Amino acid sequence: MSQEDVLSILKELKGEATIKEIRELAKKKYSGRTLYLYVGDRLKKLERNNRITKEGEKWKIKKK
Repeated sequence: MSQEDVLSILKELKGEATIKEIRELAKKKYSGRTLYLYVGDRLKKLERNNRITKEGEKWKIKKK
């Protein structure tokens, strides 16, 4: 699962969600792939790239 896939899922969840919510949607959306297991890693990479932030338990897309 690419960072863009995770970002797309986060957008579908109205721009903010917990890792559990993101994983659940990734598993449904990409049922033939086990890459939903890498959601946490992709979220951290997106955070390092300054595209999302973590506030409490929720990951949020940064506003431009």
